[in-house]
Amino acid sequence: MASEQAFRALSAGLKFEQDGYSFYLKAAATVEVEEVRATLASLAEEEQVHEAMIARQINALEAEGGFVLIPGVEPVELDLARELFPPDAQAIKGKVGKFATDLEALQYALEVESSSYAHYKQAAQEIEDPDGKLMFRWLAAAELSHFNVLMSIYEATNERLSWQ
Repeated sequence: MASEQAFRALSAGLKFEQDGYSFYLKAAATVEVEEVRATLASLAEEEQVHEAMIARQINALEAEGGFVLIPGVEPVELDLARELFPPDAQAIKGKVGKFATDLEALQYALEVESSSYAHYKQAAQEIEDPDGKLMFRWLAAAELSHFNVLMSIYEATNERLSWQ
């Protein structure tokens, strides 16, 4: 991946993280289910960590012309061919009852994580710099982890609400 491509990938990633942080913070303040609220607040904090990581890489590219290895970022096992499919928003309409905002917030969060994952996955496949590849793979794995947590909470919340 050329330097201009690296800047574009990092800039897009920075926007994903900033938008994710903003959404999670606002959504955490509006949902009713405590488990959903706590998860969204936690994800907001993690998005800030990712944002700082990406900003550091942008600064390194500008100052040094390459990626820098970030402490704590270790190689991860990740199937870059894996696609994520959040639940279909149309399929849940009418089934969510009074907690629609909680499930809608989780639905949107799943879409945010799916988009971020796809972006980082693509960057990890395209970039040639080993430190850049490591960082994008790590970010993709982090977004996959967020997706899995959100999906578990979505399914549990949906199941709980269907019994009410």
